[in-house]
Amino acid sequence: MAVPKRSFEEAAEWLIRLQESPLSAQEQSQFDAWKTKNRENARAWTRAQQLMGQVDTLPKNMATAILNRPEDAGRRLAIGKLAILLAAGPTVWGGYKTVQSQQWTADYRTTKGETKHVTLPDGSLVKLNTATAFDLAFDQQARTLALREGEIEIQTAAVNSQQFGPLNIYTREGRLTPLGTTFTVRQFDGFTQLAVLQGQVEAVPKLADPMNREIIQAGYQARLSSQTILSNQLITPNTTAWLNNMLAAHNMPLKRFAQEVSRYRSGVIRVSPEIENLPISGAFPTTDTDLILTMLTRTYPLKVHNHLGGYWVTLSLA
Repeated sequence: MAVPKRSFEEAAEWLIRLQESPLSAQEQSQFDAWKTKNRENARAWTRAQQLMGQVDTLPKNMATAILNRPEDAGRRLAIGKLAILLAAGPTVWGGYKTVQSQQWTADYRTTKGETKHVTLPDGSLVKLNTATAFDLAFDQQARTLALREGEIEIQTAAVNSQQFGPLNIYTREGRLTPLGTTFTVRQFDGFTQLAVLQGQVEAVPKLADPMNREIIQAGYQARLSSQTILSNQLITPNTTAWLNNMLAAHNMPLKRFAQEVSRYRSGVIRVSPEIENLPISGAFPTTDTDLILTMLTRTYPLKVHNHLGGYWVTLSLA
């Protein structure tokens, strides 16, 4: 039996009220009556409870931000967005939780918007960018770092070869072996990006012939698929800007730019189809994504529409 849209909307509004503050006796009575009114409402509320049990990134101030607005079309649209999320169901939420679980079971990790510095047992330094996770294994035979998600910078330390074996960084696409160096590695969907700041790094695609390896020199960045080295070119500013808590763009399509901003921001950023290819250029602070959105509206003919307390953002033509 399909649940009507109205039941999801009403469940969304009750969910927000419950998050804001305890219900009064009168409100509790109204809530109980709504739940038992029909099977559709009961199923919608069950879905709401499932959502809160599986997705933990809805901002805590969501309820206040919405309920403090007057009863107008904007408030109804915000409630409607949450209703859409409820209607999407556990299949959609499950995909999100799979990504999160990959991070939370890792040896080292950061959440969205967080950066962290880690000192490895050999003295090497690792900086983790937003939403990053890796595993670590050190012994006399080898030093292994497996990057699951995200982006890191590694400054390798000189070590006693009798105490530690060679250092290897593994991604989904291959193996990277630094030769006394500083470098960054980012795991994209479908390829690995390596940027060498000092020294050299040997890159070996996972499925390539063992002889198909390449030494990436300082000042260059390379992209690896599991079969081959896709590119090897001079480092561009947007590759390393994150080391200074910045996002650099040069004629980057707005849709891609929004995806980059989303790495540092909880929630969803949607771009209207007619402006997806609008070229964006500039340097933006990754520590304040609200400021990034404001900067866009001051430089480009854009409007920012915030829903669910900023969790759901839509960019449209001004």
